[in-house]
Amino acid sequence: KWCSHPIEDKPEVLDLAARAGAWYVYQAVFDTSDYIRDRIKRYHDYGIGVEGTVLLGLDRHTEDDIKRLVDFLLEIELDLAEFTVLTPFPHTRAFDELKAEGRIFSYDWNEYSADKVVFYPKHMSPERLEQLLQYAWDAFYRDEPQEIKMFNLFQRVIRKEVADNTFRPRDRSLARRAFGRNL
Repeated sequence: KWCSHPIEDKPEVLDLAARAGAWYVYQAVFDTSDYIRDRIKRYHDYGIGVEGTVLLGLDRHTEDDIKRLVDFLLEIELDLAEFTVLTPFPHTRAFDELKAEGRIFSYDWNEYSADKVVFYPKHMSPERLEQLLQYAWDAFYRDEPQEIKMFNLFQRVIRKEVADNTFRPRDRSLARRAFGRNL
């Protein structure tokens, strides 16, 4: 079984990927569009889970946009999410543009960790963006902690492998002890 970055969005490719053992993909989720909604649904239709990588702090993001995005992720039943804030790493267009605009306030490279804001966002304070990053994590994982969401995804993979008879007898025994007899 394997995971990957996005798979080409064609039914025949998704079918082949699912049959070849794709169990989840990393998918950038950049807005609340029907494109993203449909893409996640298609992955799910083929039994492929989705971990959304979600970048916060783009110039178009307001506080309401970020809150709507988190609600959207819950609505489309994204399996997992990883939230980060825009980090203008050196030698990138974001770094060059933000530096030219005088919006970078920290050049302490230890702060360039994707969970700390090192620039002035367009529609909020740096502190507010950091609070919204924490809000995104807390809101998305409020009802099911990250570990439980990952466990549920893994359990679906194990069930699929058991149904496909791709488990060796020892693996099947271990899985049943871990997940219960109803595998």
